[in-house]
Amino acid sequence: MSMLARSARVLPHASLACALMLVAGVPAPARSAPAAKVWATSAMEKIRPSEPARATSVARIAAARNEFEAFQVVITGSARNVRATASALTGPDGAEIAAPRLYRESLLNLTRASAPDGATGKFPDALVPDVDEIANERRNAFPFDTRGAESRAIWAEVFVPPGAAPGLYRGDVRVDYGGRSAPIAVELTVWAFDLPSTATLRSAFGLSWGSLPSGHGISASNAAAFAILRARYGQLALDHRLTISRHDDGAWADLAHFDRYYGPLMDGTAETRLEGARLTAVEYLGNLEDTANMARWASHYRAREGWFERLFQYTCDEPPYQGCGWSDIARRAQAAKAADPELRTLVTTTIQEADAHEASALLDLIVPVVNYMDDTTGGYAGSQRSKYDAFLSDPDSLNEVWMYQSCMSHGCGGSSAYFTGWPSYMADASAVRNRAMQWLAFKYEATGELYWDTTYAYLSGDPWTSVWEFDGNGDGTLFYPGTPAKIGGTTHVPVASIRLKMIREGMEDYEYLNLLAALGDRALAEDVVNQLFPSAARTEQSAQSLMAARERIARRILELRGTPIP
Repeated sequence: MSMLARSARVLPHASLACALMLVAGVPAPARSAPAAKVWATSAMEKIRPSEPARATSVARIAAARNEFEAFQVVITGSARNVRATASALTGPDGAEIAAPRLYRESLLNLTRASAPDGATGKFPDALVPDVDEIANERRNAFPFDTRGAESRAIWAEVFVPPGAAPGLYRGDVRVDYGGRSAPIAVELTVWAFDLPSTATLRSAFGLSWGSLPSGHGISASNAAAFAILRARYGQLALDHRLTISRHDDGAWADLAHFDRYYGPLMDGTAETRLEGARLTAVEYLGNLEDTANMARWASHYRAREGWFERLFQYTCDEPPYQGCGWSDIARRAQAAKAADPELRTLVTTTIQEADAHEASALLDLIVPVVNYMDDTTGGYAGSQRSKYDAFLSDPDSLNEVWMYQSCMSHGCGGSSAYFTGWPSYMADASAVRNRAMQWLAFKYEATGELYWDTTYAYLSGDPWTSVWEFDGNGDGTLFYPGTPAKIGGTTHVPVASIRLKMIREGMEDYEYLNLLAALGDRALAEDVVNQLFPSAARTEQSAQSLMAARERIARRILELRGTPIP
């Protein structure tokens, strides 16, 4: 039997022609790979490489005016030179909203889980911009390749400007790869109400002194370069409705330096996309018992309209565990009040601890960890909010209650089931849990949020490779260093994480709740929150439930304003 006959017996019919060509010395035609699948999903899930394709070709979102809203476009399957472009969105009477900004979702390979309910493997987190928001430079988000059956997501973000006509807007995002093109239709409903540019919920998020020189490879002794980069982080934070309150660039004692580089962030004149956005808190830096220096700061801030009320002394963190005790708190608070009776003092503690150490009268801002506002067990079991009523009762006082989250949200290295379900800023926590903290602020009537750091992983290595700190993937790190070597372009800029986007979504949700309460239906706002998040430890809810709650609030706002409901 000839070689050709043997081949014909064992080869399927479709391969026989290829065999004949090979025997005759004719190359076989290349088989074209099946087309990759392009599909859409909401911003409320984290698309991992193993996610299978879906048959969704339309992205539907809704937003108020002066609000950001995002969705994701996903490509599943092998594809080369993937690029994406977006069109402007066209609405009522030809009104236009600028095209969505696009980002490539960079993957982190997590080798350890953050919590008993965390996970390992590849997760999306850093958002590499096509064109960045700070310098408006083209970056290297595109092109990229996909391999095998993997899924890779593109983040698409719409900003609805103030004054936009309400109604339905349409456009598309087009994905091109390997000579093919796939459109995703975009439908945006604009609600007829506006969100404020400056967040109603105060925030004070940290930024470690040495992290920017370390992460960006700049000299810490170059005061101007350091301050310019630090201001860019403050600007991008404001566009996520957050305040980075600690302005330690090595020149913190020079108040004229602060005015020059950070004054625009205070005054609302920085080049933010949220026009007029202002910092909501700023931390005094210096010796906490130096009355003369604090008086100098107080006088400087009082000389500028609206500045002083945002200044605070970070009197002590988690006494007595972080190097200060209750006797230190008394001395520091008394020094602050001697400098200026209205210079506000802040301690991360509970009202029970403050009362037990007779320190409540010395404090203006008491900031309990969210676990101790409504614990599942122990001395803080059940809602503790009413325990703060006496502290807040004096209408002439400066007193406020803020909250913060810590590694208690993901375990601090523990494996107990206790460390599940809390709001969490970890990369391997769900998008809903990343977004839940601000809903809880409304639930427990907190007026601010504290978070210890936003760039901490810059100090210990390459955050693009790992953000593992304090037994969590992302504890203290919400940005990535956007160096030209990493993302292209020529200007160093901060790069946002998906978790930072979710915090902004939560801040915007807070504005919805606050507006509904201001319009006279706080009862409904509280009911919606309590149904969605029954307690602080039960925030692992479905994305669909959260989005339905948000739409319910929006529709009630429109009803109370007498505005037609789309």
